[in-house]
Amino acid sequence: MVAGKRVVVVDDSIVRGTTARARVVNLREAGAKEVHMRVSCPPHRFACHYGIDFPDPEKLIANQMSMEDICKYLGVDSLGYLDVEGMVRATRKPLNSFCLACFNGDYPLPVDPALDKFIMERREQRAKALADQEAQPTLFTDLK
Repeated sequence: MVAGKRVVVVDDSIVRGTTARARVVNLREAGAKEVHMRVSCPPHRFACHYGIDFPDPEKLIANQMSMEDICKYLGVDSLGYLDVEGMVRATRKPLNSFCLACFNGDYPLPVDPALDKFIMERREQRAKALADQEAQPTLFTDLK
């Protein structure tokens, strides 16, 4: 179906690059002559601390590689991202209606690194540890 053809892949985002790379490999194996990728948002360069599971910036492909290096890593003939202005313009809403921190690094609220996605798990572990201490007190055990 794609053998000998030029293919354009449109993706909603490229975060780590692993999924996009696998798609390109599959298209190349199917005989695609050229593979071009277009992405409907800007490159994710910064972590999201507000609920989307974007990892540390070191794991974001656009944070670690240039456009040329991303092209090579993905194995595409060309790569194009929608810019922030174009993405926002498509919504017909004002720029300040959106959090764009994962694209531009401008966080609307201060970020406390201790409040990551694992905070609830740590609190649960702490509560269990405190409950265990209550069952077998360790403080002031030598006082009678």
